[in-house]
Amino acid sequence: MTNHNTQPDALLLHQIHGKPLDPIEVRDGESGILGRSPDCLFKLTNRYVSREHVSLQQTNGNWTIKDLKSRSGTYLNTIRMELGEEVVLQADDLVQIGPWKFLVRIGDESANLDQAMVREIDNTPIKENGDDVPTLVRTINGRYETNMDLLLQLKSDETVNREMGWGIFVDRYGPVICGFARNAGLPSSEADDIMQNVLFNFFKVADRFEYDPSKGRFRGYLKRITLNAIRQRYRKKQVGNLDTHGMNIAEDPRDDLAAVFDREWAEHLLSEAMTEARPKFEMKTWEAFELYGRRGMSAERVGERLQMTAEAVRHAKSRVMRAVREIVIRLRDEEL
Repeated sequence: MTNHNTQPDALLLHQIHGKPLDPIEVRDGESGILGRSPDCLFKLTNRYVSREHVSLQQTNGNWTIKDLKSRSGTYLNTIRMELGEEVVLQADDLVQIGPWKFLVRIGDESANLDQAMVREIDNTPIKENGDDVPTLVRTINGRYETNMDLLLQLKSDETVNREMGWGIFVDRYGPVICGFARNAGLPSSEADDIMQNVLFNFFKVADRFEYDPSKGRFRGYLKRITLNAIRQRYRKKQVGNLDTHGMNIAEDPRDDLAAVFDREWAEHLLSEAMTEARPKFEMKTWEAFELYGRRGMSAERVGERLQMTAEAVRHAKSRVMRAVREIVIRLRDEEL
């Protein structure tokens, strides 16, 4: 997996797992077939990949992925697509074909972040004690505000409101930062430290933070700040001759590390969507979705196990899948 800049109006499948492949990029007006056949535009040599497995193309301004009745299936956001199904792709979707996993990138996603704000957050000193360190108030019942409401709440002068906003903020972004830090080679205890440092620093400048979508999404700031915090810790360990085993990724100049953060973000979003969708369905419906839609069991076998027809299993999976996709799209729209 090498550094690769996505062209404007292009679709890139950024590889995040499996034997390294050449870049898979389809440009505006093109279409591409992925499969085992040497005639495919993108060849994936593996026995779990069909000769012609999926196609990628732009239709009515949207990029789509279509399963070409593959034998072992195509997974989109951890959910198995139906044979011949065509779905509109979104940036940060996760695609699995055989042993390969990809992160979807659409167009040039480079963010023109406010560098002065990045530096200010990076350089904010952390005090071990003091009234300026917020209490971590965690919510139980889920999401109550939009992301913009959350930022406004973080800027509030009223301590109670600000701390409640901080609790939601930690619940929403803390797991992403921790997962990213662990994948950069930090042990769990140090990953927790990185999370608190990043979020405390942002909390201290929240009253001065002006969100401008034209300068990149909020997660772009989190990505940059978290990576900078990890690199600072890595360099301090080097200076102190401390163990830095496993942290070489922290100095990786390639695009892979940015993809690690985006993957953590996408997986966290999926987890939130699954959690929100689960109470909407009966136990048998959800189990059919899990067994057939996520674990890859045949509809017939799942039907025998759950005393359902194969068609009912497929219908149950489709209902849950639509609900999860709608929630994911909504959560992405709410992203800063």
